[in-house]
Amino acid sequence: MLRMKIQLGTTSIVFSLLSSIIVAGLVFLHPRAPFVAYENDAAIGLIYLLVFLGAGVLYLLNAGRALYLLAWGIIGVLMLVAARTTHIALNLFLLLWMMWLSWRVGKQLFKWITHPDGLSPREEDALSLALGWGVLMALTLLLGVSGLYQHWVFYAMLVVLSIWGAFSYHQDTETRRNTFKIFLCSFVAKPNLANSLTFFLMVILAAGSFLWALAPAVRYDALSYHLAVPLRYLAAGRMLELPESFQTYSAHYGEMLYTLALGIGTQPLPTLLNFSAGLLLAAQTYFIGRRLRNHHTGLIAALLLYSAPIIGIESATAYTDIFVAVFVTAAVQVFLHWQEIPATRWLLMMGIFSGLALGTKLNALFLLLPFWLWILFTAETRRAQSFFAIPSRTLRLCGSFLFIPIITLWLPWLLRDFIWTGNPIFPNYNQIFHSPEWFNAAFFRIQPTSGIALRMLAFPWAGITDSYRYYHEAPGAVLGALPLLGFPWLYDWRKYKGLFLSFLAALVLVFAYGGSVRYLMPLFPLLSALAALNVYALFLKLNKLPQINTDKKICVHLRSLVPFRVSVVVLFALVLLYLFSTRMAFTMRWWEIPERYPFKIWLGIQTSEEFVEDILPVYGALEYLDQYGEFKVFSVGNELRLYTNSAIYGPLFSKEAYNLLHTSATPAVLYENLAQNGYDYVLYYPPEAAHRPGDYTSPALSEEFFSQFTTQVYAQRDIYLYALDSDQK
Repeated sequence: MLRMKIQLGTTSIVFSLLSSIIVAGLVFLHPRAPFVAYENDAAIGLIYLLVFLGAGVLYLLNAGRALYLLAWGIIGVLMLVAARTTHIALNLFLLLWMMWLSWRVGKQLFKWITHPDGLSPREEDALSLALGWGVLMALTLLLGVSGLYQHWVFYAMLVVLSIWGAFSYHQDTETRRNTFKIFLCSFVAKPNLANSLTFFLMVILAAGSFLWALAPAVRYDALSYHLAVPLRYLAAGRMLELPESFQTYSAHYGEMLYTLALGIGTQPLPTLLNFSAGLLLAAQTYFIGRRLRNHHTGLIAALLLYSAPIIGIESATAYTDIFVAVFVTAAVQVFLHWQEIPATRWLLMMGIFSGLALGTKLNALFLLLPFWLWILFTAETRRAQSFFAIPSRTLRLCGSFLFIPIITLWLPWLLRDFIWTGNPIFPNYNQIFHSPEWFNAAFFRIQPTSGIALRMLAFPWAGITDSYRYYHEAPGAVLGALPLLGFPWLYDWRKYKGLFLSFLAALVLVFAYGGSVRYLMPLFPLLSALAALNVYALFLKLNKLPQINTDKKICVHLRSLVPFRVSVVVLFALVLLYLFSTRMAFTMRWWEIPERYPFKIWLGIQTSEEFVEDILPVYGALEYLDQYGEFKVFSVGNELRLYTNSAIYGPLFSKEAYNLLHTSATPAVLYENLAQNGYDYVLYYPPEAAHRPGDYTSPALSEEFFSQFTTQVYAQRDIYLYALDSDQK
């Protein structure tokens, strides 16, 4: 029976990896529309393949120092490429400045709140950096409410924080000593082989994200509101309501960090912050894996997480989901520490991170709820030994330290959105709050989805084989092997059942209200740590290493299954092939340009403006508008508004535009309604309008409307811009 269990577990792990490899290969060779294959894809694949083969050979030759130096050489080349352009070099400097002061400010606050014990210095640093970002977000919110969005105010705030950080660093003798030791050992001491291999692989995995992070924003939500809203705030000098899209009301803590970044720099600083958040998330995953088992499990967990194409994609784009992941993962880290040292100060810190996560995006509520319930139902049972023996005093204590910081940090956004719309979580659950700012028709209603049980059962397999259905912004294979690899194939599920069940509970809650894996991102660090337990257990047993928390009987059975040398080399090669396959899926995501990566910008062949214009057909029309001023534009088929000073109202996300288009029975009525509401231009993009006929099609928007009531002023690449005739207004 035991032998069968081991065989099944080993087969399941190998099957999970092979399935992901095959699916990624199919995505690379036969991508689905609109993702396409290009002639130079084979060259990119060959380069990646040679790199991973080289890493494997150097590892087997025990050349850890060579791997380490080669990784630093790649980093040096990437930095030189970035520094060739003046504005990118400046933004890299600003990024380092923001990272350093966030770390110092966060570390000082972290010590004041928790007096950390039991945390390693590096784990404390990771939590401090996340906390420091939260401080910058909260301070930027205060500046926006106070009407102080000015460049000199941002710089003054950062200078003051830097002085405080420098002073606290000078006082922190232990931190200065540890920093010096790490720096010295990094370049002098012989690095550990496993550490060197992990470092090299992380550099390779990060390279593609870094290079895309240097490019201007071209993805949908970044252009629609993530970066567009901060620029409008900066232009106004304060936070203000922007009714042109319901998405603008979703700009919360994450957009505050973008506002600060754009207040002191330019693109690509916001995207570089996302790139940094991806690295921080990998570090957090390492610490979770290390806490669950040991150092090697942490390394495997970090690689599994960061190799997932969805993490690489979001690390290269100004989307705020990765900040939600950072804060939720920080809350889980603190939660795991609280289990070991059940002090109320850790509940307070978990409440702070939970409040920052909720203040960034509402889906954090579903992801954190299982952990909050776990705390409430286990706090007193440590002493009472009874599941139901939870006195009201314990609940009050937990509630005070956990939920007061959550409410405090979330409340500003609830109040703002309630004042602006009448719905504190607009547009979510508007069937309850009935905000007049929402669509009259039943549109985009957040409600339980059908077939939740079937979708949940299908997800572990479909998440690997057809992840496009959960993430339409990529061609597939974006989750790697994580949905299956996290199941308890070899690790003792009873030891980690609490974490596994919490993961499943959060998964159910999120899937009950939608199935986008982007909203599941904060769960991937935990899932990666569980997957790492499987991979490490298999390596441990096949490699005949000393047993650490391992059943000796299982080890004996596994040794008898396959020859030692062949099994270890084959499994190692399989893992490297898996990591290589994830780069193929990551590469295919960037279908907008044949080069896959913005080489022309790095080589100086193409300017940032030319790059954006090549990818976005609407860019030329937006430039035309900006030549003549700021206007109110009725946009049919386009919802992008980043690269213009004009206000873009589209029927897909604007109630006003939706009602104007669908309640105007004739061209004359449509023209009259547009004129009465102050519109100056009509922007029309037929391909997208044909793609969404229910949102963009109306009998009033006809040739008669354009010929009688407008004058065409721009027509390129299927983008048509019409000026409303002023003589008929």
